[in-house]
Amino acid sequence: VCAEHSGRRPWDRGMVLLVDTARYPLRVQAVHRVLPDLPAAEALDRLGATFRTRPLHAALPDALAHLAAAPGPAFLLAGAGALHLLDRPDPETLERAIRPDRPRAWRELDATVLHAVLSSAAWRPGPIRYLHDAAGAVTQAERAGGTALLLRPVPEGTVRALAEAGVTMPHKSTSFGPKPATGLLLRPLDQD
Repeated sequence: VCAEHSGRRPWDRGMVLLVDTARYPLRVQAVHRVLPDLPAAEALDRLGATFRTRPLHAALPDALAHLAAAPGPAFLLAGAGALHLLDRPDPETLERAIRPDRPRAWRELDATVLHAVLSSAAWRPGPIRYLHDAAGAVTQAERAGGTALLLRPVPEGTVRALAEAGVTMPHKSTSFGPKPATGLLLRPLDQD
């Protein structure tokens, strides 16, 4: 920006929202997927031996607790009235599918495994819907006769460490909060 116009146009300045993180800590939430055109039985069939697959005879909150406790990359697959825990991925499949030039923390993210192994190789799904609410994702999958894939939130420390290393997170892997309410911040462009 040239000196004579510096600071005179509204777009020369940016808006900032400052949040007291001691009072309102940062929340990192998962972004779940709904694959409306992929029936759950077909999704499970296409997995082959890529993951250990276990049916969970539990309510959604208990199934999410099983997912949270699973070591390594893991997912909760929902559809056709059933829940399945996908965990213990085949190490050779991961080795072939995931970029080796990234830090280990990035290679082990659930979203990295999802994109490299499930979305790209095993499923190649059509449209994907992204939801922050696990129960809402399951409901949408059931209504469409498709599959919901529920993910765990990425720990804040992992997000921070990867950002400090200059590594970009996988697509739709995090949802940060708190978020400002819609319409809370306005910036008129016709004023100085």
